Amino acid sequence: MRISKIILNNFLSHEKNEINFKGEINVIIGQNGAGKSSIIDGIVFGLFREHSRGTIDNLIRKGTNRASIKLHLLNERDEIIIDRNISKGNSSIEDGLIKNGKPLAYSAKKVSEELEKILGIDKDIALSTIIVKQGELDKILDDFQEVIGKILKLESIEKLTDTRGPIVSFRKDLENKLKLLDTIKEQYESDKKRLEEKQRRIKELEEKREKLNKELDTLETNLDELRDQFEKYDAKRNKYIELRTSLEEKRNTLNSVIKEINRLKKETENLENIENEVKELDKLKEIKAKLDNYEALLENNRHIISNIKDLSEEIQEFEKAIARKKELENKYLRYKNLEEEKKKVDADYRNYIRLKSELESKIRLLEKLEKQINEITRGIDKINELENKIKELREKQSHLQQQLGEVNNSLNEKEELVRNISQIKGNTCPVCGRSLDEYHKVKIVEETKAIILELRKKKSDLNKKLNETIEELNKAESEYKILSNNKAKYDDMKRQMDEFEKEIESLRLKIATYTNIEEKMKSITEELEILKSDYEEYIRLSKYDESKLADKKQRLESLLNEKNKLEEKLRSLENEIRGFDKKSLQEKISNLEKKKDILEDMKKKRSALETYLQQRASLEDEIRKLESELANIQFSENEYNELKSRIDNLEKEINERRNDISRIEGELHSEKRDIESLVNQIENYERQLMNKDKIEQAINKLEKIRTALGEKRLQSYIVMTTKQVIENNLNDIISKFDLSIKNVEIEITPKIGKGSRGTGNIIVYTNNGDTLPIVALSGGEKIALAIALRLAIAKTLMTNTNFFILDEPTIHLDDQRKTYLIELIRAAKESVPQIIVVTHDEEVLQAGDYVIRVEKRGNKSIVREET
Repeated sequence: MRISKIILNNFLSHEKNEINFKGEINVIIGQNGAGKSSIIDGIVFGLFREHSRGTIDNLIRKGTNRASIKLHLLNERDEIIIDRNISKGNSSIEDGLIKNGKPLAYSAKKVSEELEKILGIDKDIALSTIIVKQGELDKILDDFQEVIGKILKLESIEKLTDTRGPIVSFRKDLENKLKLLDTIKEQYESDKKRLEEKQRRIKELEEKREKLNKELDTLETNLDELRDQFEKYDAKRNKYIELRTSLEEKRNTLNSVIKEINRLKKETENLENIENEVKELDKLKEIKAKLDNYEALLENNRHIISNIKDLSEEIQEFEKAIARKKELENKYLRYKNLEEEKKKVDADYRNYIRLKSELESKIRLLEKLEKQINEITRGIDKINELENKIKELREKQSHLQQQLGEVNNSLNEKEELVRNISQIKGNTCPVCGRSLDEYHKVKIVEETKAIILELRKKKSDLNKKLNETIEELNKAESEYKILSNNKAKYDDMKRQMDEFEKEIESLRLKIATYTNIEEKMKSITEELEILKSDYEEYIRLSKYDESKLADKKQRLESLLNEKNKLEEKLRSLENEIRGFDKKSLQEKISNLEKKKDILEDMKKKRSALETYLQQRASLEDEIRKLESELANIQFSENEYNELKSRIDNLEKEINERRNDISRIEGELHSEKRDIESLVNQIENYERQLMNKDKIEQAINKLEKIRTALGEKRLQSYIVMTTKQVIENNLNDIISKFDLSIKNVEIEITPKIGKGSRGTGNIIVYTNNGDTLPIVALSGGEKIALAIALRLAIAKTLMTNTNFFILDEPTIHLDDQRKTYLIELIRAAKESVPQIIVVTHDEEVLQAGDYVIRVEKRGNKSIVREET
């Protein structure tokens, strides 16, 4: 499976780039720091979610919070898309894996696991073989034993057999469980004894409870019999108390009744005498009523006489007012007519005054506008000339600003390049991770500084020209603005003058229609002022009219008739009341009224006396009956108390028995609960003890496994099996290179014991049959052997991987070795279908059939594909 495409969003220096890998040999070329290695970092991160840039946040482009990588893999049958996402802080965006358009997995861990199953790519193997970091191309030859051990996971097998490894640790855990089971066995025996003791105790308590229940039944039977006797005697006692209480109440009531009878007899002795005196009261009241009526009629007569006098005076006043009203009537009517006429004239007069005022205002405004127009007409003819000048200056300003922006961008890029190189510690580029020696640093800085000086001079000249142009433009625009405003004002004022002249002419025509309006209004106003006092007097007299006068005369006649009738009644009453004094009459009536009240009270008491006499006879009869009933009841308070005491003693004894039974039942419940717990615990112990044999067998098996692994049999098998396949693949690949090497053998020996080290060696056979150590090979032969070995290991352990990535393979190589490397890359495509080379050397382009060029613009990497 080969890499077909990668899409980088906000990843390192890449804002948004899509890179397609179309040829067999793809060359990614660009200057140091351009962002070439970032593409390889993206591929590694896409495959394994691994990186070498410190914290994961360092992978996100500066100024953003989120980055993503989308890696496309392709073969004849399937297309795999790996989607990796990075964000600062918490994020809900997950990684994803899609195969042929169908989602297979989500989340970083699941995507990596599923990807390893599909591609058969192991991270350690890939990073040690098919993905070659800068400067590490032939490192595999020097660290061959370490690389093989890491790839084959031999150290993991050693850790299994170590005294601190998982086998020994697991065995210790099992031995601890055995010790725990011995403790459980002791507790198991102890709990069985406790169970037997508690079962015996339950039997004793149940026997004791049965005995107490029998005693309780006997006591409850005796108590029921006593309660029956007590209920009957208690009923007799209640009847006795009821009769005795009722008798006492009746006797007390009788004594009270006798006292009331004696008191009422004494208080009603004089009833008949008082009754005879009160009979004269009604006659005296009738005479008093006539006296009161005479006085009321006399007062009413005086009031009528007063009303007659007042009404006569009002009639005289009305007659005078009505006569004066008739004299003023013509003047009143003239005043009303004038008011109506004034209302009609007043509307025209107000319109006349309004039009006259408006005309004067328009004339003043017209004169003012004429003065203003004369002041602003000067200089308006220069506007067209200024418009052309401003247009030319703006075009010049825009052109200068564009030039200045381009110079600033170039200057910023160069200054940033100098700062970055000055801050580099060591000989590694902080952007791309490649080697950068001191000579290259100095050379880059000097060349860049020369360019910076030229750019700064150009920037200064452009700024000067731009400032002069802006100053001239501002001056012209200010003058144009003033003239434009004056032109707009002139047009507006001219339009207003035309409107004012039309309005003035219209107003004059309207005013001409109101002839003599002022003289007419003055005449009406003066005459109204003369008539005003007579008019107001007429209004005041308007309440006096003939109908009201007639009503008053009719009322006067009615009052005179009423006066004559009252005087006749008064004369009649005088004869009937003559000889009586009102004061003495009133005193006599008051005394008789009091005696009448006393008489009423005595009658009520006489009635109550009759009731009390009847009640006394009834009470005496009831008392005799109650005394007879008490004599017939035979009741003794001593017998009652003795029976009650016997019941109380029995109840106390029953409660004691019940308390004893409850205590025993509580203890029984507690013991049964303990027994249930013990039974469960014993069963649990028995289940645990059943595992003892299994644990002992497991310990024996673990020891056998550790012994077998400790003898290196597994490691030796893995090494021997893998060694032969790698050798075959290695020699097959080398045969495709034009080398003087006939055959290569590899030796791998696992370490024996904790302190020992394994050995690994590579033996080279020349075409002549001679053997050579690695150190005796030429630089080109070492590179060829390193590439072949990496491809052989990858082919052996990762059958589904068909790409090979080289990051800056030409670093530290002279021209001859670079040329040889290019030839090797061309030859290697027979062993691996896709090769991706990252380089800054233009010579390497000879090896490629598809070129991807990367450039740095500002802080962004720009990718351009070339065929």
